[in-house]
Amino acid sequence: MTVPQDVVREEHRQVVLVVEDEALVRMNARDMFEDMGFEVIDAADGKEALDLLESRPDIDLVFSDCRMPRMTGPELAKTAARRWPSLRIVLASAYQDMPKPEWPLIAKPYDAGTVERVVRLSLGSPRPATI
Repeated sequence: MTVPQDVVREEHRQVVLVVEDEALVRMNARDMFEDMGFEVIDAADGKEALDLLESRPDIDLVFSDCRMPRMTGPELAKTAARRWPSLRIVLASAYQDMPKPEWPLIAKPYDAGTVERVVRLSLGSPRPATI
């Protein structure tokens, strides 16, 4: 017996990796994504995120702060995109003086509606969405 494809999709929750060096912001982002129905894992910096990406091939999207110690969000995005080309990436920053990255960038402080719109657009498109 084959299971209809839409039933299979409903059982698989998409996995988001939240990368944020500020613990409270990371916790809030984690809660926000869980409220949206995603499975969420988190990392405190880009190096930790790469380790998680190595061990968790089921990660669908990385949601990362831009300015972090050890490895910035754009550095993480470049490395991850090279190693996992199908991985979707969305960046967030409170700084206005950043060069425009190749991936969607959400301004901090962000609201759940904006994040959900950009993330769902990124996950539903054949290549990363541009905003």
